[in-house]
Amino acid sequence: MNSEEIKAILSSIDILIDIKSVIRKIVPTYHLDESSKDQFIILLKSLHKRLQPIFSKYLIDDDESKISQELINNIIKSLGNKNMALISANSSKKKLKSIGIDPRDIIVTGGPINYKDYKIINPNLTDNALTSIKKKCERIINQIRNEDWSHKDLIFIYETENATDKLILSKIEDISSLIGRSVRILEIRTWKDLEN
Repeated sequence: MNSEEIKAILSSIDILIDIKSVIRKIVPTYHLDESSKDQFIILLKSLHKRLQPIFSKYLIDDDESKISQELINNIIKSLGNKNMALISANSSKKKLKSIGIDPRDIIVTGGPINYKDYKIINPNLTDNALTSIKKKCERIINQIRNEDWSHKDLIFIYETENATDKLILSKIEDISSLIGRSVRILEIRTWKDLEN
């Protein structure tokens, strides 16, 4: 836990005490008049605002856990037979490693695969920065090209709403041409779904 979460829990206890006071005022009928109802709702909203992030972080309901396990199983199955994953971020590589994927079977682009697409992500890039980005993209393309794809697939794992992933997805035909076979695509809602 961090200090912000501790503060949220401690202030939530104060809110619960205030809620208890509201309830005591309406004993024994427990009928909320307009004034006490407004106060009760304000307190509940405040409580929800403080505790919801903590609930989301620390509590996983059964449905989320089931989705997470199905996704993990799907990724492990897809990357069998030494197939390789193509992903856009090192943080995603750590998540794949945490579920048992061999890091040697993961290619991380570190951004879009085409250096010109970096301008879409950040229009303020200098020409100097773009030159080094171009070299980095060429290294990734060479890494992909130099793999032996005769007995394995390349699987692009992407987050639905990730801007970088969308740019890579728009170049998927180019990548397919590069390896001489279709790149398989595996869409995930969020990498957080791999947390179990």
